[in-house]
Amino acid sequence: MARMAGVVEPVVTALAQTRGFSPEERHTILTVLRTHAVDQACSIVLAQMGTRDFEWPEFDHWYSVFARRGHFPPLWDGVARRPSQDDRWPAWQAYQHRKLYLLIDWLHGLAVTRSEMRAALSRYASRGLTAEITRQSAETRCPPCDALNNENAHHPPDNVPPFHPGCRCLILAAPARTQSGSAETIRRVGRAARAALPT
Repeated sequence: MARMAGVVEPVVTALAQTRGFSPEERHTILTVLRTHAVDQACSIVLAQMGTRDFEWPEFDHWYSVFARRGHFPPLWDGVARRPSQDDRWPAWQAYQHRKLYLLIDWLHGLAVTRSEMRAALSRYASRGLTAEITRQSAETRCPPCDALNNENAHHPPDNVPPFHPGCRCLILAAPARTQSGSAETIRRVGRAARAALPT
């Protein structure tokens, strides 16, 4: 996994907003994230801590956003429907496993992906290239990110992907084009990032 030096603070802050992990367990999660990719980290955390319910305001906020829009991004498969009291244990277990995976992926994104996106923006800027926010797949719908797809990304960046848990937007080089409307683009990117904050 890419080095996390200098980018740990947002991860610590995001993890501290959860409820259901002891200080020792949070330390373990951070340690595992420093040395393992998302899939491996999630497997290790599950093996060491087991399945449990935990509170995560960021998740609750975005769940409400996607539910209102009537569409969940692909990585939210498995958590779009919350199990009811009548559901059996395997349904609850699968739900909590997927929710934990989203958390680990989000923490990784805050540390590694955002660092990579800022580095990419700097490289493009140094070469005089325009960069844009791009979804990994044109067929993948994501209501909060649809409006940002193919929009200019500016250097130095105020906000870079991921914009929400499960976000799969990237910053890539784009053909040179007019900068008209760039101020509005910056505002929209800012709104998307601020929307990630729990309300």
